[in-house]
Amino acid sequence: MRYFVISEGGQKYGPADVATLNSWIAEQRLLPSQQLEEESSGIRMAATAVQGLNFAVQASGEFAPGKPYQQFYNRPGMPGIDDGAKDLKNAWTYCVFGFICMLGYLGIAFAVLGIVSANKAIAKGNPAGNKAKLANIIALVVDCIALPVGIMIRLRR
Repeated sequence: MRYFVISEGGQKYGPADVATLNSWIAEQRLLPSQQLEEESSGIRMAATAVQGLNFAVQASGEFAPGKPYQQFYNRPGMPGIDDGAKDLKNAWTYCVFGFICMLGYLGIAFAVLGIVSANKAIAKGNPAGNKAKLANIIALVVDCIALPVGIMIRLRR
């Protein structure tokens, strides 16, 4: 049997089987006070009411208090959950345009937009946002160095 974990805000995460839920308990991702919803029937119950869950297990110390649930239970492609994939795609697109437009002011603007989009992806728990952020920072530096060259080319015409 599989269950969804219900967050305080009412969002569902999962589904997960009892073995997975027990690993989440060990990591303090699932607490006895939380609600679970049975996948097949939709019946909600306290986590302590589910047979086979062991809340007596000591925590492994990997839990980060205050970290959003989606960063623990989110799987790419889960419907209804924003994992930052769109922001990541935007960040890479802006990075490409930042390099293409490197001899003008537009390249700098694209690189800055890329950094902003990468930060949004990171905030939503998408670890690939770090690479996009670094690439956009590199684009920004290259654009800032290339801008005077672009100005000189225009002045010579």
